[in-house]
Amino acid sequence: MGISRFSSIARPIDPNYPTNRAILILTLFVIFASASFQVLSGIPPVQALIPGIRTGIYVFLAWALARELDPDNGLSAFVAAFLACVGLLYFPVPGMLPLALFLLLARILNRSTGLPAKSFDSVVILLLSSWFLQENWIFGAMAAAAFFLDSRLSEPNRQNLFFAGTAALISAFALLRELKTGSLGGGVSEAALLQEQGLFLLILIPAIFFVPHILASHKIKSKGDLSGLPLDPKRVQVAQVTALLGALALAALEGWPGIESLIPLWSAVAGISLYGILHSLLRIAGRSPG
Repeated sequence: MGISRFSSIARPIDPNYPTNRAILILTLFVIFASASFQVLSGIPPVQALIPGIRTGIYVFLAWALARELDPDNGLSAFVAAFLACVGLLYFPVPGMLPLALFLLLARILNRSTGLPAKSFDSVVILLLSSWFLQENWIFGAMAAAAFFLDSRLSEPNRQNLFFAGTAALISAFALLRELKTGSLGGGVSEAALLQEQGLFLLILIPAIFFVPHILASHKIKSKGDLSGLPLDPKRVQVAQVTALLGALALAALEGWPGIESLIPLWSAVAGISLYGILHSLLRIAGRSPG
């Protein structure tokens, strides 16, 4: 039974599926390439392995987030992974736990496994979001919103109403602390924000193009991994909106560091949008005479 005894939102990677096998191969390749580059730079092999693994997880999370936000199109996740690889050329590898939190929040909302979150899942998410309140209150607010929505959507998970209240209360204390210390917004100055206007366009463009994808998700073909039942389109759309608004809120509060910390998520948003555009263009071209 393994982890399924405790968690209903864990999605183990089954290498028997071609797409899962492909992302495992890509992840291992990225780990090897990154570690090799570190060794060539003069870093001892053992020390080079750790940043190599972090880089591989970085690319894998872009793929995994895209799978949650676009469950019907497995190929869009590889576009996201490719964009994450490109991002490695320009951005440092961020911490993985904030991205893991976004992934878990998406799963309790869209129920990609087909099952509601267990108490263990909710406790892990609450603890994880509470830990990040040291950095920004928005993480607790996101967890509270996700818990609340999960308790109100189809087949509501009523126990998460308690977790929503707890997360909201903890987040409110964190917000008051930031207001009291004057650290709200991560200390981003007005001048710094003005300098970053061009960089904000980099996320506003994929965010805008992601909206049609959200609207088009009113019909979902995918089924839950464990239940075998069709996913609820409304839950999928709520997960998409929550992830997008959470990422935008973090960018607004922290500026470029807030964007940089979620590059794999933005790679997923951009990859899904780009795949949708290319798919539509190819479909139109296929219908055109001649």
